[in-house]
Amino acid sequence: MTRMEDEKTAQYTQIHKLFRKALEISFDTVVMVFLFFILYLTLYSIYLNFKLTYKTNDPKLLIANILVTIILIETYRILIIYLRQHRVSISHILEVGIVALVQKLIVASDFKELDALKLFAVGGLLFILGHLYIRIGGE
Repeated sequence: MTRMEDEKTAQYTQIHKLFRKALEISFDTVVMVFLFFILYLTLYSIYLNFKLTYKTNDPKLLIANILVTIILIETYRILIIYLRQHRVSISHILEVGIVALVQKLIVASDFKELDALKLFAVGGLLFILGHLYIRIGGE
């Protein structure tokens, strides 16, 4: 750089670049810690799925646990995409939201406890998430 270009640059901007780079590295480190934790939870959930397959008489519990495993895998994919691109895919987040709602409905499938207003709210939320997923161009 010439002396004229040096005079045009604001003072102390190098510190901002270094600070931003340090924050970026620390956020990536936190995301990697989350990735290892989610990987552990996923492997443990798969272990529980195999264990429940042979021990449970209630298929509702097994299906709910399988859906939790799918949610963990999708969350893992979201974090991997974030590490690669430093962006979050909205379609993946909507997928996780839809699967989480379905899982919650299966776990709490004693519909005698749920009143009509809660059922309409969950149905409306599923409709909105599905509509957003289609509009964004999900698969």
